[in-house]
Amino acid sequence: MTVSKLFSLEIVTPYGSFFKGEILHVRAPGVEGDFGVLADHAPLMAGLRPGRLRCEDPDESFDFLITGGFFEVHSNRAVVMAENAMRHEDVDLERAIRARDRALKTLADAKTLEEQEEARTNLAKAMAIIHFAEEE
Repeated sequence: MTVSKLFSLEIVTPYGSFFKGEILHVRAPGVEGDFGVLADHAPLMAGLRPGRLRCEDPDESFDFLITGGFFEVHSNRAVVMAENAMRHEDVDLERAIRARDRALKTLADAKTLEEQEEARTNLAKAMAIIHFAEEE
């Protein structure tokens, strides 16, 4: 029988530590595509886009939503530095829908590239929250 090795995962936001635990696997939404990490992974630093962070420990799998940030792995320790992180019970779907609608209006009315980029960023975050809530 093969015993799977655990590694440490910590999710931090500007508000403090959001999650800390020992897990078997994590799948993250990288800016260049989703990627997975197991114990003994090579050192890695990657940018994260808004999306689902799926974690597995020996007993269960569980998800968090992150709204972008960075992912670092080194010496069997992974750290997610997220702009924001949520559990399913933290999601306010109606608020996310309003944010999506505001972002779409702002994008339609944008006069500069900066306004367009900010609206696209806000739209991506709102859509990630909506998808996360709907997939619960």
